[in-house]
Amino acid sequence: IHQQLSPEEHRLLDSIAWHETPHVPVSLNMTSDPAHSTFTILPMRAGGQWHVGDELEALIQIGDFQGRPKQFGGDFLIARLHDPELLAGVAGRVVDHLNGSYTAVFPLLWEGRAQVEVTLVHSSEAITVLRRLTVEQPIRIYFKSLFQSGSVSETTVCNICLPPTQPLCNYTDLHTGEPWFCYKPKNLSCDTRINHYKGGFMQIPMFKGGTLFQR
Repeated sequence: IHQQLSPEEHRLLDSIAWHETPHVPVSLNMTSDPAHSTFTILPMRAGGQWHVGDELEALIQIGDFQGRPKQFGGDFLIARLHDPELLAGVAGRVVDHLNGSYTAVFPLLWEGRAQVEVTLVHSSEAITVLRRLTVEQPIRIYFKSLFQSGSVSETTVCNICLPPTQPLCNYTDLHTGEPWFCYKPKNLSCDTRINHYKGGFMQIPMFKGGTLFQR
């Protein structure tokens, strides 16, 4: 039985939830293109100048490789406000309007100049492929844990799911229900696990949609 989640935990889970994204189009020309995307700094709603403590908003419009505005959201964008001379910077909060446009909101934390920078990390079409791969091949990124008792230590592979080719240690979070498993060490018990770290990335053969990550 899972315990009731707090509002903060619900907000955290919502923040990492997959957004609905479109099917991968037949033509790459229909995918998001940073060269045909723009952003515009919006004037203050009350007019006048910005001051420390205000918020700066930028409207982002994503276009495809044919220069047409996108009609849906789901792109992975990173926005930041920075001043290279002061070595100051702050991340922006990106709001997806689900119609090809986004708003980036920045708190103004210092006096002087500031530059807005928006990066298209993955198109919505690439996100669709990543989401499918996460479902079909959830263990392509794997982790490891060290088990130790006295002078005896062993390292095993861990992940959210593992093929039952050998006994498993179940570390599923009883509060949230998040699954986590490690292969059980041959000579140690499951309660001797002392750390956790990224093991590596399993290369997969060329997959449908892979060209979305090459352009």
